[in-house]
Amino acid sequence: MEYFVLDVGGSSIKYAVMDENQKFIRKGKAESRHLQNSDEFVSCLSELYREAGACAGGIAVSYCGEVDAESGLLHSGGSYRYMAGLNLKELLEEKTGTTVSIENDGNCAGLAESRYGSLRGYTSAAAVVIGTGLGGALILNNALYRGVHGYAGSASLMVRNFDVPYTKQQWAFRTAGAAWPGKEYGLRKGIEAVDGITFFEAVKAGDKTAEEVLKDYCSTLANVLFDLNIILDLEAIAIGGGISQQPILLEYLQKAFDQIYSAQGMAVLNLPRPEIRVCQYHNDANLLGALAHHLDRINKN
Repeated sequence: MEYFVLDVGGSSIKYAVMDENQKFIRKGKAESRHLQNSDEFVSCLSELYREAGACAGGIAVSYCGEVDAESGLLHSGGSYRYMAGLNLKELLEEKTGTTVSIENDGNCAGLAESRYGSLRGYTSAAAVVIGTGLGGALILNNALYRGVHGYAGSASLMVRNFDVPYTKQQWAFRTAGAAWPGKEYGLRKGIEAVDGITFFEAVKAGDKTAEEVLKDYCSTLANVLFDLNIILDLEAIAIGGGISQQPILLEYLQKAFDQIYSAQGMAVLNLPRPEIRVCQYHNDANLLGALAHHLDRINKN
């Protein structure tokens, strides 16, 4: 049987026709910046489904915002604020006449890595997807943990400075998100901010400023991951997002973890250290995880 799988991102929608064995039959991508309201949004997804052949297995959705995976209610609209408070599952089912499931994109990535990828075999682990924000998922006792309100796993709003009152300036993603290295490198060099590819090319070329920026960035990211681990006592943490595909990032991140665990007083505490890994599926993780969630719901019912 074929399934239609959607990965709704902030500015575009990736989609695929897949079978129950996670095989991609065909893929595509559509722009979504032009969508102005819920009617246009739902119509866009419905039309993509029809153009793909109205797959008999239904529609599996990975969504860039907090959702109630059971009911399909969007707690937040994510990048599509006009969708907040609406039930996307019901709207799509009414529009298409097929079975629909929906899950948060970070949770989808975590499901994919836990079942098929770099976190397979671990009973308690986390996936942290580094993009504009810090999304992700928690796998606790072999099950996806969503939390009471569906917000578990998102590290974006963690405190990054305890010495000042909490404001949006203290959100962790501001210094641990994927954009920070390029921006900071530009500031220190007195030039415009650069993209990730240009930044890592500078690191590989031996640019001392770029190396120092990457060192500082990985120190911050390591602190975020350490905080997750010290609360949850995890076996492994996998990092994802486009930035994670740079091998040197893992090298610097491991060194930053070494510094944490070699800090004064740490040795006597004998604290557990999670294995730090890189997500295996990268751009396909959300699609794979959305289908896994969809199949779970079908089999459950």
